[in-house]
Amino acid sequence: MIWRRSLLWQLLLLGGCGLLLLGIVQVWLGNDLAPAAARGRKGPEVPQVSPLRDQRPMGDFVVVATKNLFSPDRTGPTPGAKVPKTEGSLEGRILLGTIIIGDERAAMISDKGAKGRKPQVQVLRLGEEWDGFKLVEILNEGVVFQSREGKKTLNFPE
Repeated sequence: MIWRRSLLWQLLLLGGCGLLLLGIVQVWLGNDLAPAAARGRKGPEVPQVSPLRDQRPMGDFVVVATKNLFSPDRTGPTPGAKVPKTEGSLEGRILLGTIIIGDERAAMISDKGAKGRKPQVQVLRLGEEWDGFKLVEILNEGVVFQSREGKKTLNFPE
């Protein structure tokens, strides 16, 4: 008698699990059961904004980097002028700043300037070649160059 009562409960439990499984399959495969208001509803409208960053290449801003904003006469080299460079050494180079905006990375590097010449500023993007060095990494505290001699790091002045 006890095993019959136990069997009855087990059959009822098995039947309930079967109905639950049938309901899950109907909801999963048949979207006809969803309320009409939920079927046609769109998500919230997201406003379109213009990007905060200018989309022009960094080369367009060389004039800003080369002309000294803080000099009294605000003059500097003309944008198309060739700048003599010393090749193969990071000695005398100063890391002025790094720019990290999302995936875009750039570094501003200056030389100390020869006698009678103003320091020149270069803006380099990640992967660019410069004086025999390739800019391979831009960090918050410095930049890493790759050359024939190996990797060299240029940090901010102390």
